[in-house]
Amino acid sequence: MINFKKLAALGLAVVMGVSVLAGCGADADSSAKADGDAKEAGTEKTSVETKHHKISVGLYTDHGRSVEAINAYLDGIDDVIDVEFNTFVLSTYDENANLTAVQNEISAGAEGIIMTADMGTEAILKECESANVYVAGFLNDYNMSFYTANEAVFGNEYFLGSVIDGPLDNKGYAEAVAADVIENGYKHVGVATFPDWAYPLQQDLANAFIAKIDEYNETAEEKIEVYEIAEVDFGTGLPATYFTDHSDMDCLFSVAAGASLVYPQMVSDNRTNIALYTTGFEATEDIENFRSSGNGTFKSICCSAPEAIAYPVCLIIDKLNGTTYSDLPAEKERVDCAAYQIISDDEMEQMKKTLYYTADYKDAAITGEDILSMCASYNPDATYEELKAKLLDLGI
Repeated sequence: MINFKKLAALGLAVVMGVSVLAGCGADADSSAKADGDAKEAGTEKTSVETKHHKISVGLYTDHGRSVEAINAYLDGIDDVIDVEFNTFVLSTYDENANLTAVQNEISAGAEGIIMTADMGTEAILKECESANVYVAGFLNDYNMSFYTANEAVFGNEYFLGSVIDGPLDNKGYAEAVAADVIENGYKHVGVATFPDWAYPLQQDLANAFIAKIDEYNETAEEKIEVYEIAEVDFGTGLPATYFTDHSDMDCLFSVAAGASLVYPQMVSDNRTNIALYTTGFEATEDIENFRSSGNGTFKSICCSAPEAIAYPVCLIIDKLNGTTYSDLPAEKERVDCAAYQIISDDEMEQMKKTLYYTADYKDAAITGEDILSMCASYNPDATYEELKAKLLDLGI
């Protein structure tokens, strides 16, 4: 178990959110600079009296740029919002492993659990209910539970809802990729996704992409050939002979983790001449070889901001503090988060300024102070709709 939380919260002075001193411009500039320096150092001032809580975050892996950015973010907000975070790893296929992992977190004193995988959720909620521990989701559409165990999960008072990895309907990205494929004249196109049972919404993206290509083919003189959708294994990637079997492929839309699982196979098979559109972001080969850089293999990436974890954090804090938003809906929601959809060099330059890329808290789009202001228990004027709106400001 890896604990990235400092063991004690800093003793922070209480200050007003809006200055009551009508000082000169130099004083205001000095104050703004001090606040900026505090954020860069991870020592923001807090404007409210907080209650200390322990929240465990179950991530889908223990490595990669996304995890580095999430950990940097949690380490940046922890003292400000007075929450001790602990991260642990979930399984995407082993229900018992996830239940055991959550039991361990509860035994270690967790009051809230944030989950990035919908596997074993029903059993986990029974465990959490008996321990008075709340659960919320992050980077997780909870699609399986929504359709197969809705009452047991979404009807459970200890489940608070989830923020999705991007929009629930992310067809816009698939259609944007298709438009770029058409514009650049690719004619032999592969499509790949993770297994449908694990990520059913990836099939929706794949189908939306194919539908856009089919629409083009209806009037095109030279049609685009789209191969049958291939399945990406979590451990081994594409089938071993995939690129050999499709020797004329000039483009691949891998809805599944292209940088970590597909590109290495392209390198080993000497097929980096294929244009790769994908999801996920590692900030390694995918940025070194993006469009006009390196070998130019990567043509697009799509991912979500780590700061979206503010949604489950706010919901759990308020529950633990015994306060809820006045406009909180009765039914638990799966809320959208604006995605980073990067399909140009200019957009990649914007991406380089984000927390996801730098893994530096000073680049966070939602600060610890922002989270406090979005919690109903710390700000009586905070609303649920404003919290959701904040998530839609995170994309590119």
